Amino acid sequence: MTGSQAIDAANDLVRACRDVQDFPYRWPAPPDARSTEEAGAGSCAGKHDLLASRLQHRALPSQHLFVIGPLAPALWPDLEREAAGLLEVHELLTVATPWAGPLLVDVTWHPAAVAAGLPGLPQGWAGATDTPLAVEPIGPGYAVQASRRRALKEQLRARLYSPEERHRRDEVLAEIAHRASQL
Repeated sequence: MTGSQAIDAANDLVRACRDVQDFPYRWPAPPDARSTEEAGAGSCAGKHDLLASRLQHRALPSQHLFVIGPLAPALWPDLEREAAGLLEVHELLTVATPWAGPLLVDVTWHPAAVAAGLPGLPQGWAGATDTPLAVEPIGPGYAVQASRRRALKEQLRARLYSPEERHRRDEVLAEIAHRASQL
């Protein structure tokens, strides 16, 4: 790949990421590309499934990745207290680029939410470095087969939450989605 081809390919990656990032965060939402595109909004799962689909058409292979980290972002200390240490299984992508190697790419939060302080794809990102992740990982990440990611995510969640904790997690996540939509 020549230098100009690498620049063009990186710019294409950036455009694809920005297009999906522009979709507002919504939860609950179906975790698939088609539903996310139809609704014009989606969860981390749906937005990254859509991005993976779009990257596949650009011959940029990607792999779904799960990371586990704090449920509530530091932007909202009251929700951090309400979450009481609960963790979240967050989805993002590893994109295999010929110019920079594998990149962690997270398009969860729309631009206004990132501007307000939620971590994510920053302005000026040029497609040559990892992006900040919406959830700060507390351990290893898990690369998963796209065809099995729903079942595998539920297995991870079962390790993390009791039924009562899952209920509290869902309530906190609904409030996070509401507040993010207001940004």
